[in-house]
Amino acid sequence: MYAHRTIQHLNGLHVQLELPSEFADCQEAEIIVLPIMSTQNSPETWAARVLAVAGSLSDDFPDDI
Repeated sequence: MYAHRTIQHLNGLHVQLELPSEFADCQEAEIIVLPIMSTQNSPETWAARVLAVAGSLSDDFPDDI
């Protein structure tokens, strides 16, 4: 099983997603869309993106995942 996570800017209600090459032999993929509350308008680096969404999980999110 492969997993791919990316943060995308919304274009209205549209998102364009390009999967990595590990998915080339797959016939189907499950895509889950979660809203995030960004504290920055446009994070430019990976570290800035992680900091922008840090703490966005609720307190009842399981610790054992």
